[in-house]
Amino acid sequence: MGFVIAAVAVGSGALFAAVLLSVPTSGRARRQRAAAPALRRGIEVTAIVGLLLLLRIVDGLTVITGGFIVLGFLVAEVILSARPAAPSR
Repeated sequence: MGFVIAAVAVGSGALFAAVLLSVPTSGRARRQRAAAPALRRGIEVTAIVGLLLLLRIVDGLTVITGGFIVLGFLVAEVILSARPAAPSR
């Protein structure tokens, strides 16, 4: 059962990252999208799906536990994607 959870989680994360990389960038400059943020978000989706499926298997998945998992990753994504402030002189 662990292999199925891992396969579904990794497959969903890889699909999410591939979709993010295939979406064209907005704006006038048509440069290629950076791969690092898409890979980071794909890894996050892999972890979220894996944790939710694991909790579902052990009958620990409730709205509260699922919400805490998703909310934790959303907060981490906001922190990681924030632009650094300009250095003060």
